[in-house]
Amino acid sequence: MENQDQALNIVWVADNDSLATWCKYWAELPVIAVDTEFIRRTTYFPITGLIQISEGEKAVLIDPLTIDQWEPLRALMVNPSVMKVFHACSEDLDVFERLLGVLPTPFYDTQIGEAYAGAQWSLSYVKLVASYLNIEVAKDETRSDWIQRPLTDAQKRYAALDVVYLAQLYPLQVAKLEDKNMLDWVLEDCESLKWQHQMNADPEQNWANVKTAWRLSPEGLTLLRMLFIWRDEQARKENIPKGQILKDRTLWALGKTLPDHHKAISETEELTGKQHRLYGDEILGMVALVKNLSEDELQLPLETPLPSQAGDLTKAIKAYSRERAQTLEIAPEAMLKRKLLEPLVHHLFDGSVIDWQNPAMTGWRREVIIDPVLERFKKAEIEH
Repeated sequence: MENQDQALNIVWVADNDSLATWCKYWAELPVIAVDTEFIRRTTYFPITGLIQISEGEKAVLIDPLTIDQWEPLRALMVNPSVMKVFHACSEDLDVFERLLGVLPTPFYDTQIGEAYAGAQWSLSYVKLVASYLNIEVAKDETRSDWIQRPLTDAQKRYAALDVVYLAQLYPLQVAKLEDKNMLDWVLEDCESLKWQHQMNADPEQNWANVKTAWRLSPEGLTLLRMLFIWRDEQARKENIPKGQILKDRTLWALGKTLPDHHKAISETEELTGKQHRLYGDEILGMVALVKNLSEDELQLPLETPLPSQAGDLTKAIKAYSRERAQTLEIAPEAMLKRKLLEPLVHHLFDGSVIDWQNPAMTGWRREVIIDPVLERFKKAEIEH
């Protein structure tokens, strides 16, 4: 296997005019590889330290600490004629949404692609480069401080290689996908990832996912929902991680006990004295509001977990999904993820409605696995 000692053409871009010039160049290309470096240890929002873009030859490193006119890059990121190629891009989407106010469109994720091209799930960038280019990439700068200036030569080289090799391996992976007639499947999953990113960012869509939320009373659920949404707003306002406001377990405990005085709040599980001082009055205000609601205004009970009898059905669907994945030579995890399996089992077991708004439930996956599962394991044939 080759090492990474080849000469690199690295360009440092630290002013608005240079960025605009490069964006004009990239806008004429069909494909660019993109990556970001950031830190997010003590903040709600990622702090962008670097943006890297390459067409496979030059690695352009964009300094977000000195640039403040982002419209050219924003236009590039949503240019429908330019495919933006990433690897494991979930956190990169956070960076671009924060910095530019847009999500890259169209985009392609090579980690998703490899689940179909090589039947490898969640493959690392290092292993992907080794597989396609026979090159060993060191990852010794993974935990670097990307906000410091100047960046070291080692940091710049590390950042550059993340996009140069990505641009080079992309057409090789696409060729494999085209041979398997699965390129459209990957592009569908990339769009689905973007949809899931938007859902994950919306607290209204996620409050019911707090562990054992279904155990709470309608009053407790109503408080949990209010606290969950308030916590997200507060974390954004203070720009600190949500867990520093209140942990999920604390939200649940407040929903369970519905404390109506400060002493009761102080006894809440995993709630610190600092959190009590800062947010105690807010919590009491929300509890009081919930207790003044009419029964019709309270949150409806959540769907309870499936009983143990549904375990056999779940195992059978998993086995069937694995068989289909093996036949198609794709990663089993790509065929039917847990977030898709659970609603199918619920639907078959107790008639729950399937959310067809989820794009991962449509397209190729509906035809290849979801509809066949619903037909094969239809409710009439299940004994429970």
